[in-house]
Amino acid sequence: MTAEAVGVAVKSWWPTQKWWAATITAAGGFLVTLSTTGWDFTPELNGALITIATQRVVAYVTPNDNTPGGVPLRKKKGTT
Repeated sequence: MTAEAVGVAVKSWWPTQKWWAATITAAGGFLVTLSTTGWDFTPELNGALITIATQRVVAYVTPNDNTPGGVPLRKKKGTT
């Protein structure tokens, strides 16, 4: 009997929506910095690379909600 058959949550290797959001944000920031430096490798670009690494760590250590995709469910109207 597999863990899925018993109803136990199985960790997926596929990145969560939280991970994708952080990755897209980091990539956008890197491209903006790259374009403003004339597409040359500069100290500013080093800062952008550090930012990407930092966002990766934050996305890794921030826990996912225990829901599909790790995203919190919407609250229903009238609940607190």
